[in-house]
Amino acid sequence: MAGGGGGRSLEETPTWAVAVVCFVLVAISIVIEHIIHLIGKWLKRKHKKALYEALEKLKSELMLLGFLSLLLTVGQGPISKICISESLGATWHPCSRSEEAKLNEDGEEEEEENRRKLLAVSNDQGSFRRVLAAGGTDVCAAKA
Repeated sequence: MAGGGGGRSLEETPTWAVAVVCFVLVAISIVIEHIIHLIGKWLKRKHKKALYEALEKLKSELMLLGFLSLLLTVGQGPISKICISESLGATWHPCSRSEEAKLNEDGEEEEEENRRKLLAVSNDQGSFRRVLAAGGTDVCAAKA
């Protein structure tokens, strides 16, 4: 979860509250699956083959999206600890350094209010890393 608010952890949450939340999520999933199944049966009865195939594709995409979401949730900690060198990170820009410098000189004052604000973390050498959420420490700066 993003943030790190002052809420209680899962260990401190009452068992009944966790069970109710899990039950509601499972019940909603079963209802949605049943509705999709009924729509599929109706499409088959009405001989809407193309729409039925589209519904099947939608179901498979939703399952894939759910699986990827689960993988990202489970792997969130290890993924956030992956570090790349600054020289390698500097090569992954869509513009060359000269184009980027020119763009920064031209509209620096105007774009400053319109850009998304990021937390900038400075290391000892004076270089900055941009962090989207301030939920923890900068692991990459600690390794360097």
